[in-house]
Amino acid sequence: MSSNVNSAEETQTISSTSPISIKSENSIDLLEENENKKTFEKWRKSLMYITGLGLSEKEKVEYKIELERKIGDYQHRKCEKWRDDLMKGSPIVVFMLKNLEEAGCKPDKKHFKCLPCDNTRSGGFSPDHGIMLCQNRFSSKRHIEDTMVHEMIHLYDHCRFKVDWNSCLHHACSEVRAAALSGDCKWTREIKRGFFNFTKQHQACAKRRAILSVQKNAACSAPGVAERAVTEVFESCFNDTRPFDEIY
Repeated sequence: MSSNVNSAEETQTISSTSPISIKSENSIDLLEENENKKTFEKWRKSLMYITGLGLSEKEKVEYKIELERKIGDYQHRKCEKWRDDLMKGSPIVVFMLKNLEEAGCKPDKKHFKCLPCDNTRSGGFSPDHGIMLCQNRFSSKRHIEDTMVHEMIHLYDHCRFKVDWNSCLHHACSEVRAAALSGDCKWTREIKRGFFNFTKQHQACAKRRAILSVQKNAACSAPGVAERAVTEVFESCFNDTRPFDEIY
């Protein structure tokens, strides 16, 4: 009796599991086939777009829009990941966050917005909107780190010294400090820009980049205004390294 029952159970088990197993294998094969088709179709369309053959003008426009959307999504995710990593693990970013809190500001990641920008900037600061990180302009995590610190210096000045951003002198001072203290004027960055001298390169970089930034301020855009403002404040503001002990 026991032998017959076992045989029946084994028969039932085999008959009930075999179709499921076969169905699962077929489903996996279909999924792989569909994935291969999608991959081939993407490759085919990208090749047609590059060569200009086989796509109508409408299809080219649609493909370009979709490609730009995917690139933008990838850049946005990468920017946010690097931002989050740096806010937890970068000594200089963590140092600035601590000093901002002590100065009366306590930014979190929602104050650092990853957005697409034009080719003239890597970031920006607005008292009303926080810090902008240009997601399409970063070549490395170190690049976004320097940019975050640059903009955090502006936020620090805004919180600690109550900067009037319509004052060209106030703006010039903050720009000099941000350029000097953020790593924006490291010699490796300057060489890539095509600027390098053996004497006082850091000062020359801070002054040049401060002038370029102040010129974008509508209140300081008249010819010569930005240059005069930066020159007037440069020595005192370049030597003011707060919250750092010195230029790192």
